[in-house]
Amino acid sequence: MTSQPAKRLDLQGIRGLAILAVLGFHFYPGAFPNGYLGVDQFFVLSGFLMCMLLRRSENEPAFSLIRTFHYKRLKRILPLYFLVILAGMIGLYSFFPDISIDSNQKSATRALFFISNRASTLEDDYFSMLSMAMDIFTHTWSLSVEVQFYVLVPSMYLIGTKLPAKLHNPYYTIIGLASYLFFHFSPAPVAFNSVLARIWQFIIGMLIYNIGCSKLKRHYKILTDQEEKCKLQESYKSYIFLAALTIMAFFPIPLDASIIRPLVTIGTGCLMLTCEGNPMLSNKILTYLGDISYSLYLIHWPIYAYWKLTCNGDSSLLICALISSIVLAIVFFETFEKWYLKLSNPNLSILVALLFASSGLAIEKIEISNQIYMYRHNIKTLDSVTSNMTVDDAIRLNYQWNIDDGANLIVSSCAYESGAGPFGWCNHTGLNPSGKYKIVMFGNSWVANHAAMLYQECGHKAKILIQGSANACDPLYFTRAAHAEDLCRKNFSNFEERVRLEQPDYGFMLTRHLAIGELRPPNVTTFEEDTVYQVMKQQMLKFVSNVKHKIYIVNAFPRIDQSAVVKIAKWLKNGTSPEEVDKRLFTWKYAEIEQTRYELMRERYGQLEKDCNGKCVLVDYKPKFFNPHTGLYRMFDDRGFSYYTMGLHFSPHGIEFVRPIWRDICNSL
Repeated sequence: MTSQPAKRLDLQGIRGLAILAVLGFHFYPGAFPNGYLGVDQFFVLSGFLMCMLLRRSENEPAFSLIRTFHYKRLKRILPLYFLVILAGMIGLYSFFPDISIDSNQKSATRALFFISNRASTLEDDYFSMLSMAMDIFTHTWSLSVEVQFYVLVPSMYLIGTKLPAKLHNPYYTIIGLASYLFFHFSPAPVAFNSVLARIWQFIIGMLIYNIGCSKLKRHYKILTDQEEKCKLQESYKSYIFLAALTIMAFFPIPLDASIIRPLVTIGTGCLMLTCEGNPMLSNKILTYLGDISYSLYLIHWPIYAYWKLTCNGDSSLLICALISSIVLAIVFFETFEKWYLKLSNPNLSILVALLFASSGLAIEKIEISNQIYMYRHNIKTLDSVTSNMTVDDAIRLNYQWNIDDGANLIVSSCAYESGAGPFGWCNHTGLNPSGKYKIVMFGNSWVANHAAMLYQECGHKAKILIQGSANACDPLYFTRAAHAEDLCRKNFSNFEERVRLEQPDYGFMLTRHLAIGELRPPNVTTFEEDTVYQVMKQQMLKFVSNVKHKIYIVNAFPRIDQSAVVKIAKWLKNGTSPEEVDKRLFTWKYAEIEQTRYELMRERYGQLEKDCNGKCVLVDYKPKFFNPHTGLYRMFDDRGFSYYTMGLHFSPHGIEFVRPIWRDICNSL
């Protein structure tokens, strides 16, 4: 059998163009909105390479073929992949905001086991929306798809070898068409993430390899003048395909993915079939970009994520992040990649095992440390705070509470109607059989934030306790933020519909206020002219008409500098006065506008209490936190244990601090 050359420079050039498209899409999405198509090109190139490896081993026994294939592909992928996960976790703990740690630990675990292509859940989407949370391993979804295909393709290939040679291409074509139909008719998250919906792209690469081999077998039957004419025609075709693909991938206006993705996938296959020896694709710059493309793909996203989280959109630092990605990719390629590819099989296996184990330990580092600490100190209290703790313990626990901020929103007593929580609706179980009331507590993430405590304090009074929590949405007004307006409009209606359906005895509305702080136009001075308030009022009147007794509403609470939360105990340890820490927590870029919004929200709530037919009761946290002598809010205790997290939720210590307020309310029902 005649085979292709071991390494075609033109294919490396296509790989180089693909990684440029991906970089453009990630670093400058506004300028290169179609750059995601580079990943589709990677899949086609991978299919070509997989078929080449399988064809080279097709005369070996089935077990030997599968072993050889997996070894060669995983040898290329695993060492650098696991090293990047390990380095990513070290960087996460060292440089990223604490609030991003918990979500990225989960993401790193999925990446470690090549299941990052699991479709996002509502909870995942929410935590990516948190002001300082971002998935630094999100780009590993494509590697997950590819490795999952590695499991399928040897068997698929072996079945094909049992067919007559003339049926090989029809066989792969049928598989590819079935996969494309699955892709076309599946919901968008499934079509994007599922390996079954991506098989057709790998298949195109495999078909191109088979067709190329067939052309080589016919090579000696072609006359010289016909051969030259054919080569000239293919050269013209390759430039046409190259120009078309480049325009589509780098076009500055978003194109319809349902149309453009198949075009680019098929077009890439056609280019691969016609571009052998193409001087433009074989130039040194593009081929070297192709050589470093794997390193660059793995390295660039965590660097971009760090810029996104910490650099406040600074465009000059974005350029630095891009350059740093390229430089680091070159360093990794020239040193680590070239080194491990030369290792013997036993040494490579040891290296992969060590990197895998180290990555797993790095992911679980905090949990392991906490378990050791809790065991040594025999700590069993709710917030893990004891009377003999010091400021060093405050530093440790403040850090831990930030990490666990998302996980702490999930309440074990709640049977969620969809998903695993913390959002949507759920019914609390294990209530006191003698409970008298149906209670519905609803709002945004603050409901989930308070839920465990409210279950403890009010569970004995409730025969039914229902919880409804939405993603960063106010129950009384919908945010106009572009990324959340449609979702919040739906939740706005859903809150009213559910309260009307349940007809509870009492309602608890807990909200970290967002949209209701929308400022009035300068010419609006009364509540009658205040359109935000009028929407709030109409919505609240709908609520109270369906609640038998009263609705308890948490009043507006001020917003602090999120990034400063983790510094509270450290400042105190270094001798900063508590009053100075108070000032620092409320001195930040948007402090003045947030104070204006906060005061306006309290005005609106105060008026709302008057206008809701005597059925609204404001629950005000201000007296617990505000010092009238200094005019400042105190968001921590004397030892530095924070009442708040970087995710703008109450820490477990903060929940304990407001517990007496709710204990009094629940006992009064």
